[in-house]
Amino acid sequence: MFERIYEYFLTEPRRLIDLGNNLVRTGAFLLVLGAIGNVMTGVSAVALSFGKQTVNPQTLADLYPSIPTWFVPESIIGCVPAILMMLIGFSVASMGHRLKRAYF
Repeated sequence: MFERIYEYFLTEPRRLIDLGNNLVRTGAFLLVLGAIGNVMTGVSAVALSFGKQTVNPQTLADLYPSIPTWFVPESIIGCVPAILMMLIGFSVASMGHRLKRAYF
């Protein structure tokens, strides 16, 4: 079974490069969503503090209860999987480029 996976990527190094690029794009997209979410919760906290409201929404799930936000990293610990995804993507794409240079 794993031999077929190896053959799939080794026969066409472009597939490996595309996989790495997609991992990097996905990780970057998650980090951007996390930054936007952080700004949105900060802005809502500032806006509610002007109105002297004491209860501020702390997470995106509190701020937008009807929107699924389970995949948005909201802390440093939540950003670690996205950063690891990007690092793995860079290494996979680099390996694909090296294989492409070696084979073709």
